[in-house]
Amino acid sequence: MRVSFLKRVLVGPPMPLAQARHERLGKSIALAVFSSDAMSSVAYATEEILLILVLAGAAAATSPGTVPRLS
Repeated sequence: MRVSFLKRVLVGPPMPLAQARHERLGKSIALAVFSSDAMSSVAYATEEILLILVLAGAAAATSPGTVPRLS
């Protein structure tokens, strides 16, 4: 099976050039749209990492035998 056939099946036929010209974004608009998406993804990832670390810390603190006692 050739790669181009697989791509055509999964993605579909290419867009006609006349229609593709109307779908393009200018550089200033594209920068505003796509950079805000990247910034929100970075902020979301940081929040999720912090959530996982807090949950892992809470689980480790409440599990018996994982935290040494000071007696």
